[in-house]
Amino acid sequence: MIDFISILKEHLPKFQKVLELGSNKGDDLKLLDEYYEVIASEDEKVKTRYLKDTFIDIRVILVDKIELDLQKKFDCIFSNEKLDKYSLAEIELSFENQKKLLNKDGIIFHIFDSSNIDREEVLKTIKENYILLKNKEIDNKFYILARKKS
Repeated sequence: MIDFISILKEHLPKFQKVLELGSNKGDDLKLLDEYYEVIASEDEKVKTRYLKDTFIDIRVILVDKIELDLQKKFDCIFSNEKLDKYSLAEIELSFENQKKLLNKDGIIFHIFDSSNIDREEVLKTIKENYILLKNKEIDNKFYILARKKS
């Protein structure tokens, strides 16, 4: 298992704004909320309703993981195996759109399942808009941590 909180804490100070893409049942959301000002998101209304009812103190928004049509800015965008089901072209578009939502020096942190997507291909897609800070494969999962290029 990837200890994403420990990795994030090395690169993102406490209380920064984090958007979690695809919060699901909120397992990662609980951990993120202990250190950061986190906003949960889902791409279906029924899922956002569950999150709003379960996490009454956390803002929950409805957003498409690729289009990311938002006006708000964040210090970090995080996902845990939520972009795996998309094509590389869609992931690349998502990364481009994420860059628009990041504050200066903002970072992205995404965890992928190695059996669903090729790590090297994902790494190629981020080089255009980001500076890769860290990436590692652990137990058939890999993560990328990258900073927005100025």
